[in-house]
Amino acid sequence: MREILEKYLAGEYIIQMGWNNCLNSRNELRQLLSGWLQLTNSKTIGAPGQGVGVNPLIKLETGGRRYVLNQDTKREGIKLFLENERNENPWITSQTNRVSNAQNGEHIVGLQMYRLP
Repeated sequence: MREILEKYLAGEYIIQMGWNNCLNSRNELRQLLSGWLQLTNSKTIGAPGQGVGVNPLIKLETGGRRYVLNQDTKREGIKLFLENERNENPWITSQTNRVSNAQNGEHIVGLQMYRLP
């Protein structure tokens, strides 16, 4: 986890990734988000006011698919997402490409995660 955090965490926030330096597994995503929860007190994964509108911050490429988490993803959404990951819930993609791992398949409030088409 330390290597992931040293690479992607700057102070209270996660740095913006490109596809050339993105995460490559669900495990790396879990490590980054868990470390962010433990080491910071910020309400969102990205600095407020950084970028305009939808701003993909975390990028993940795994299994031939690409996913993004936007900078306005909130702490409460991350907590629930990680709890569901511990329960090994599958990822479900809505018609709008929004990703959730909630047991009921519903959107997780505060989780701005999308699968790219």
